[in-house]
Amino acid sequence: MKKQKVSYILVASLLALTGLTQKANALPMFTQQTGMDCTGCHMQHMPRLNKFGRKFAASGMTMSQHIEDLNKTSDMDINPSLLIKSKFTRTWDKPDGKGDIKEDDTNDGDFSPVRMATFYMGGRVNENIGAILDLSWRKVEGGSITGKAVYAQVIEDGYWGTTFYSNSNQGPFSGMEFYNTGLYKPLRTFDMWNYTNANQSTRIGTKSATGLQVYYDKDNFLNDGDHFFVTAGIYTSVQDNTNLKMSENILPFARVAYEHLMGDYNVIIGAFGISGGKNVLDSEALRVKTEMYGMDLQIEGDIAEREASLTFTKIFKNKVEFTGIGAQLSEDTEDIYNDAFSVEGAVSVTPSIVGKVAYMTFDDRFDYKFNDKPIDHIDVKDLDYAINVGVDYAFSVTDMPMKLAVEYAWMNPALDRVKAYQSFMATLTLPF
Repeated sequence: MKKQKVSYILVASLLALTGLTQKANALPMFTQQTGMDCTGCHMQHMPRLNKFGRKFAASGMTMSQHIEDLNKTSDMDINPSLLIKSKFTRTWDKPDGKGDIKEDDTNDGDFSPVRMATFYMGGRVNENIGAILDLSWRKVEGGSITGKAVYAQVIEDGYWGTTFYSNSNQGPFSGMEFYNTGLYKPLRTFDMWNYTNANQSTRIGTKSATGLQVYYDKDNFLNDGDHFFVTAGIYTSVQDNTNLKMSENILPFARVAYEHLMGDYNVIIGAFGISGGKNVLDSEALRVKTEMYGMDLQIEGDIAEREASLTFTKIFKNKVEFTGIGAQLSEDTEDIYNDAFSVEGAVSVTPSIVGKVAYMTFDDRFDYKFNDKPIDHIDVKDLDYAINVGVDYAFSVTDMPMKLAVEYAWMNPALDRVKAYQSFMATLTLPF
């Protein structure tokens, strides 16, 4: 059976690559808009953004190689893209909610030729407005719609702007967040985010959100070569009003980051906070109360002429409480109380290969009770540590960049009675 699974992966990869040897209808939308290849905005380890990529995001996606032509006809430069992910996953001895090994998990793993498919349409609308719309299908979550519109105004050495957004699984900072900490879900080091990234494992950057935020982005803020970014806004932790009434569950948030060159290294320190909402009686309409605080430190540069990055993330508190009618009745309305710490590193081994490693701790601080008494799965989710290693292999077909990511994780639970477990993931990302 194991050989059969391997053959499935090889056949699916060959079929995908064979299909891509033909001329695609359109290049990925932002390469077509900017005239750059993907390394113009991304580190070698895609999709993480480099300094220019962050500036493109701050511009509201309004930068275009066609600006002179656009001024003669229309300011619009909108292009489509399609992203497909194939994935193979397998976890050994994974515990359930009580710490027992899940007997129903297959030992042969789970292979999805199409684990996720996303159609993108976006880019420059006019001189000051950019927008993007994502139509996605995921094997587990099903269909979803994500979108945002950004108004950006040029200032000296930077931008200020406003963005409106709505998404089903990318968190409250997805309107304007371009640092590689996982606070915005796509910008992380590992695909296996639940064992590698504090912002993702606590689920701060993975839940639905609809919001409005303003931002200020400036180079040479205090001295030449530095950079300052600050944003603040309001959001509601849903994409529609099925569970929560949006107008009664508005939460404020803020984010700040400062970049400074130290020798040959770009050092970025940041922090964020979310706090708001209220608790209500069981007979009242559903409400949410939230307290989230975290800090991050990123270091970017070269080691022996090889591109490298290191990211530290600490979540001090992530507490989400639901009270009122419907609380605790679904995954979207269940209480969360946790904190986490992660360190993620990546280094360019060759022009095509990136090696990566991560270390994470996780503390599930929620006090599980039944009839006011603790029940036996308290702290089952706690991890003394998780250690992760991985390799990304980048290659191109008809000038389109592809990525194969192979990752392995070892988890050591905090509870002695919970057996250590391991997880493996291989992901093939195909952008059109």
